Amino acid sequence: MKLLIDAGNTHCKYLTVQNGIFSSITNIDTEQINQHWLAQNFATVEQCLVSNVSDEKLNAIISSWCKKGSIQYGFIESEAERFNVQCAYDNPKAFGVDRWLGLLGTNVLFPNQASLIVDSGTATTIDLLSSKGKHQGGWILPGIDLMFSSVINNTSKVQATPEVIEQIKFSSNTSHAVNQANWAATAGLVTTAIATAHKHYLQPSESLNVILTGGNAKQLAQLIDVKSHLIENLIFIGMNRYHAIKAHN
Repeated sequence: MKLLIDAGNTHCKYLTVQNGIFSSITNIDTEQINQHWLAQNFATVEQCLVSNVSDEKLNAIISSWCKKGSIQYGFIESEAERFNVQCAYDNPKAFGVDRWLGLLGTNVLFPNQASLIVDSGTATTIDLLSSKGKHQGGWILPGIDLMFSSVINNTSKVQATPEVIEQIKFSSNTSHAVNQANWAATAGLVTTAIATAHKHYLQPSESLNVILTGGNAKQLAQLIDVKSHLIENLIFIGMNRYHAIKAHN
């Protein structure tokens, strides 16, 4: 069994892979991860792969657990090129590893096809991958929650509570207006990205896959009038391409 862990600053997602079958994704607080928790929940794990934008303490905890159990361990960082996928950044280390893994996962699912990856979580990121596996660059926008909190925290008279939006419309009250605008901005980013890809990067007859992932992907899919693929475990598909190494004793 292989354990795949994607750790953020406050939250962590993980799943297991056995015989090529992915388990469902589980979310926990990053601070909950310790050697006792790992040993208690993953006694049969043989390999462990980690991507981490949190502090290095978490890497030390997981690698130490792997070493004690002779579990193969691998720490994944963004790279200039791997698996015939090329990163557009001059400094690949500055490219978010979640975005990098999204490219690798997309390349598995849609080989030789141009794809636009929309990862809507804490931030909403957009990346364009060419049919030849070359990253064309991307955009970063504050996520829905960040946009919402920025308005509430930086204005004295705007009061609002988060709402579920079923369709994008104009609003007749402040709370609804804030929620609608956040989703409208995010949906607009996607449609503008699609138009930009076709105008500047694709051949006239070339098609484009639109891939949605991240915590807000399901709702975003309902709000954009675009055919899209909802792939919740995209980064884990990318992560699973790597092979762990034997932990040193």
